Amino acid sequence: MIEVNKLCFSYTNKPFVENVSFHVGRGEIFGFLGPSGAGKSTIQKVLTGLNTRYKGSVKVAGTEIRERTNRFYERIGVDFEFSTCYEKFTARENLKYFGSLYDRPLRSTEELLKMVGLENDGDKKVSDYSKGMRSRLNFIKALVHNPDILFLDEPTSGLDPANARVLKDMILEQKRMGKTIILTTHNMHDAEELCDRVAFIVDGTIKTIGSPHDLR
Repeated sequence: MIEVNKLCFSYTNKPFVENVSFHVGRGEIFGFLGPSGAGKSTIQKVLTGLNTRYKGSVKVAGTEIRERTNRFYERIGVDFEFSTCYEKFTARENLKYFGSLYDRPLRSTEELLKMVGLENDGDKKVSDYSKGMRSRLNFIKALVHNPDILFLDEPTSGLDPANARVLKDMILEQKRMGKTIILTTHNMHDAEELCDRVAFIVDGTIKTIGSPHDLR
């Protein structure tokens, strides 16, 4: 589903991500693990088409990212670390609006809200949500068009153990449904619990790739 060969990216004249190569199979959870500033989120921004001035080859679902069209976004869902929902909208209004941006058949709003325990809070404005509620809403917003590939950036960052458990269970459920999932994290426990394979990223390069069990 994802093929990256000799990816290089720089914000200035100095390389920030250098000579990165990896592949991700269908139905796999692949993690980027490393300290803050290592390049994890930058690589994910390239994969999702936010950064296109890269060198090398980056193919997602068969599409070279620098040649993507709007149709590319029908196949991916992105859950950024910080909520991108509209705070003056309710949860239902957010899901309805973001769903309207896609041509694919949409998942049921009520089904998604129930999945994360927000069915009784769907008519509350997002400004009244707790951080855990926002994280759960942001996650199902990425699922509204039933994408083939999910990109998750620090999905459990700042959550209490109960909310983190809910999100991790949902991520594993998406894997069981056949989704391909890319996640960035600096939490080794999350990587070990969720990922089939992990890439250790330090200073913009991949130092090693393997299963969490083998790397341990």
